[in-house]
Amino acid sequence: MKTSNKMLLGTLAIAAALSLSACGGGNDDDPSATDQNALYTVTAATNANLNGVYGSTALGLTGVDRLNPVGSAPEVCSFKFNNVSKVGDSTVTSFGDIRYLPNTNNLYQVFITVGGVEFNSGTTADVTVDRTGTGRILFTNKQLGASSDATQTLRLTGAVPLPASGVPVGC
Repeated sequence: MKTSNKMLLGTLAIAAALSLSACGGGNDDDPSATDQNALYTVTAATNANLNGVYGSTALGLTGVDRLNPVGSAPEVCSFKFNNVSKVGDSTVTSFGDIRYLPNTNNLYQVFITVGGVEFNSGTTADVTVDRTGTGRILFTNKQLGASSDATQTLRLTGAVPLPASGVPVGC
């Protein structure tokens, strides 16, 4: 192979690696199917079509990342999940991103998309991060507001499991 072709292939490989690292490493940010299950109920939704029971017996989970952002935001443990469908209407799906404080049972922030609308909360009320007991994030009538429209809300009760392996110390 000519030297110029080797250089071109090397340059392309470096560019591909940089592209993947810029988006988080390819599939590392995408939840992988597990044998874990999740079950939660949405009630009091502004859009009544979102109310119902959501579940999965093959929950998609990422690993837990321990993130220490620049600025005033605290260090957090973070993971994503997907593959949760409304019982009786699998076209209405849910997925999320949960962030909690290391070495505590306190939620920092939760983002859950239900039926294509992202809802979130940055308060610890009505949520327990049970790292050493059930290994789940437990929601008890937790009110979430839509990220794009504060008039849309819903309440969430149920549980999402914490990833079981590859968890950083303190998470």
